[in-house]
Amino acid sequence: MLKRLVIILTIVYMNLAFAERPNENSPHSVAVNVMKGTLLALKTLQGQNKNSLNDIENLVLNKLMPNVDINFATKIILRDRWNDLSSKQQTMFADYITHSIVQDYVGLLNSYENLDDLNIQIEDGSTINGNKASIKLHIAINKNNYQYFITLKMVKLNRWYIYDAVFPGISMLMHYQKNFDSIIKRKGMDGLIAIVNNN
Repeated sequence: MLKRLVIILTIVYMNLAFAERPNENSPHSVAVNVMKGTLLALKTLQGQNKNSLNDIENLVLNKLMPNVDINFATKIILRDRWNDLSSKQQTMFADYITHSIVQDYVGLLNSYENLDDLNIQIEDGSTINGNKASIKLHIAINKNNYQYFITLKMVKLNRWYIYDAVFPGISMLMHYQKNFDSIIKRKGMDGLIAIVNNN
């Protein structure tokens, strides 16, 4: 009887321990950790009065971008056109998209102020489908009652990476895709390549 009780208590303890420590490799955990790490780093910069645009750009490059799969994102933006590009052109487009995404995040983070009582929660409707996931986050900054909703689109390679960020009604990748399509319609693919090459 005592042996059975010990086994039951051990199983209960293990289940509780697992519940308290969710899989850190899940897309949910990665999404929360990336956003929390980025915002806490921004809060530290603000506390040190080192939140110039250059400081925030370095933060984005060091904290956020290592978790973004730029090649995957660029392939989605260019669709079938990706395979028609030379490797040099593919690198050129990936660099252009990287720079654009960094500047978008710098602008976004620069708008965040007084990052007190930071709370990030996973919203209902988050999904995992094979090697892709869509993680909906609710970011609350309670002191100023700021509420942000963001969906991180993720892909699993050797680990989970972000490839798109969707704010209410706005997908970063779809925004770039529409801009590229507009240029191609007016100037052709060669015109788009020339514009990207000159930036």
